[in-house]
Amino acid sequence: MKIGSLIKYYRTKLGMTQNEVATGICSIPHLSKIENNNKEANCETIRLLLERLNINSRDVENSEHHIIKLLKDLQKQINYLENEKAIATMGLLKDYEEIIGFTESVYLYELYKLRYYVFINDYKMAEHQLKWLNAHRQNFSQHERYLHSYYYALVLITRGKYAEAAVELTNILKTSSELGSLEGEFYYHFSLIKGRLDEPSQAILYGRKALHYYKDQFNFKRIIYTSMSLALYYAQGKVFHEAIEIYDHLLRNVELMQQQQLLPAIYHNLGDLYQMRGEYERALVYFEQSASLMENNSDNYLFCLYNLGMTQFRLDQKVESFKTFTMLKEEAKSKRKLSFNLFASFYLYLLGGQEKAAGWRFTLFHYL
Repeated sequence: MKIGSLIKYYRTKLGMTQNEVATGICSIPHLSKIENNNKEANCETIRLLLERLNINSRDVENSEHHIIKLLKDLQKQINYLENEKAIATMGLLKDYEEIIGFTESVYLYELYKLRYYVFINDYKMAEHQLKWLNAHRQNFSQHERYLHSYYYALVLITRGKYAEAAVELTNILKTSSELGSLEGEFYYHFSLIKGRLDEPSQAILYGRKALHYYKDQFNFKRIIYTSMSLALYYAQGKVFHEAIEIYDHLLRNVELMQQQQLLPAIYHNLGDLYQMRGEYERALVYFEQSASLMENNSDNYLFCLYNLGMTQFRLDQKVESFKTFTMLKEEAKSKRKLSFNLFASFYLYLLGGQEKAAGWRFTLFHYL
């Protein structure tokens, strides 16, 4: 705890002069040095100064220990995807912001704030927090610099700058032999980046590293989401049997893990997999299951309607395809999604022909 800065803060907050605080305890120059953290005062002097400012020294000490515990809790809750707990913990930390600025954890707290904003998808606040951190980077410890680079890479992912994010994570791997408690997250995000850069073999490599770590930690939510990613990358690399095996495991376990919200994504990605293999009838079954379960308030619903309509189109189910593309056009119009509107209009116009189009895969399972 930077006790001198804390004393100065509360003295000025109370509108007291150095003379009013120092009288009978120490000289004004001595107090000035304490406030600027240039001199370590003895415990009795500090006790008397805090007492005059009506600050309980035991409360200050307990607050610092509690702050450290809350920071550890926040990191763990993000790691285990415990959204509600993470939100509650951040609320508690904000109650301590007046104190945190005088502790050794000040930059760690600000870095965790950036991670938290990315975690809850508040990208506007994440950008604002990143600017603050960039301005104070010269004061970071080696560990804090590592966190800054890693969290900056996460912000780059939210911007869609995957190649730049890959550079950041590669540099971390070169300079940090131990990733500590962030190992699983680090490899998961590296896998995600490699997948977006169309490097399925590398995406699989890092995805498997992440999965191994999460299994050792019994981090079941992360296991499910990482498995979802791996299945996509196996399909992307045309290793279909591995992808199908993962999806089979997921379908058996999502209900047990109370992750039923993933079913639409699993069914859709299975449909896309079989569509890639040219097995359109099997693909149709999964696209229909996905569409029946999916909420229609997201772009993923539009992806699903598109792939469902295309599969019906390929199977020469013209009436069904017409209905699906009509629905897609209406949904795209209401959501002001021009690209989907144009796709739907194009295929409604050319419904009698056979046009090739690449299937779209889900992204909803990705988390940051």
